[in-house]
Amino acid sequence: MEQKAGSYKLKYIELLFIASIVTIFAFAAYQRNFIWKDNLTLWADCLNKSSYKYRTHNNLGLALFNNKNFDKAMEEFRQTIRLNPRAEKAYLNIGRIYEENSRINDAIEQYQNALKIAPHSIDPIHFIGNAYTINGQLDIAIFYYKKALELTPDSPPLLVSLGSALHKKGLTDRALYRFNKAVEIAPDMAQAYYNLGVISDEKGFLMEAAKFYKHAIELMPEYAKAMSNLGIIYGKLNKIEVAIPLFEKALKIAPDDTIILLNLAVAYDEAAKERRAKSKERRAKSEEQRAKSKELRVKAIETYRKVLDVDPENVVAKERLGKLGA
Repeated sequence: MEQKAGSYKLKYIELLFIASIVTIFAFAAYQRNFIWKDNLTLWADCLNKSSYKYRTHNNLGLALFNNKNFDKAMEEFRQTIRLNPRAEKAYLNIGRIYEENSRINDAIEQYQNALKIAPHSIDPIHFIGNAYTINGQLDIAIFYYKKALELTPDSPPLLVSLGSALHKKGLTDRALYRFNKAVEIAPDMAQAYYNLGVISDEKGFLMEAAKFYKHAIELMPEYAKAMSNLGIIYGKLNKIEVAIPLFEKALKIAPDDTIILLNLAVAYDEAAKERRAKSKERRAKSEEQRAKSKELRVKAIETYRKVLDVDPENVVAKERLGKLGA
C-alpha cells in the first residue's frame, strides 16, 4: 500500500514537473510573440543582442522611419554608415528622411552617395529621378528614369514614375503609353490606374476616369488621392451627396492633405446650396431640407477654417468663406 502511495506521489511530482516546463515554455513563447509583434520591437530586441551588426541598425532605422520617428531613425542610419561606410541602403534611407523634410537637394546628395557605391542599383537612380521631379526639374528626372529603365525595362514603378514626369511636361500620349504598359505588366498596380484616371479626367471622359479611380481603390483601399478624385468626378456629375463620404473617408486616411480638406469644404458648401434650393421646391419637406442645409453650411465653414489653419493664404477657402459671411 505504501509502495502504491509512493508510486502515486512520484507520478504526481512528475506531472507537476511537466506542467511547470510547459508553463515556462508557454511564457517564453509569449515573450517572443510580444517581441515580434511589430518590426520596431523586433529590431530593437535584435539590437540589444547584436549592436555591432550594421544591418540591424539599418532595419531598426527603417522601423523608426515607418513610425515617422525621423530623428531616431537618422541616428540608426548614421550608425549603420559608421559600421559600414559602403551600406548604400543607409544613404538612401537618410535621403528619404531629407525628402520627408523637404530638403530635396540634401536628399539628392545622399542618393548620389548610394549610386557611387552601387552604380547598377535601380533604387538610387529611381530615387534621384523622384527627387528631381519634386524639384520640378522634369528633364533631369526623365533622364534618370530612362537610365533606370535601361537596367530594368519592365519595371512598373519606374514606368509609372516616368509616365508621371512626362504627363507633367504635357507629353500626355507618351505618358499614357507608360501607364498602359505598367498595367499590362502589373494588372494589380493601383498607381497606374490612378494615373490613367487623371488623364481620362483631364480629357473630360468622366465615366472612364471614375472606372479607373474605383479600380485603384479596389486594389488599394486606403488610396486617399483616388478617393478624393473620384469624389470630384461625382461632384462634376452633380452627385454631391455621393462625393461627400468619399472626401470624408479620404481625409481620415490623409488628415493633413489640404486639397482633400478643401474638396470636402466645397462639397459641404455645394450640398448646402442644393438643400436650400430643394426646400423652395418641395414645401412639404422644406423644414427638413432647411435644417440639413444649415448643418452642411456649418460644416462647410468649419472645414474652410481648417484649410486656412493649414494654408492661411488659400484663395479659394478665403473667397468661399467670405461668400458665406463667416
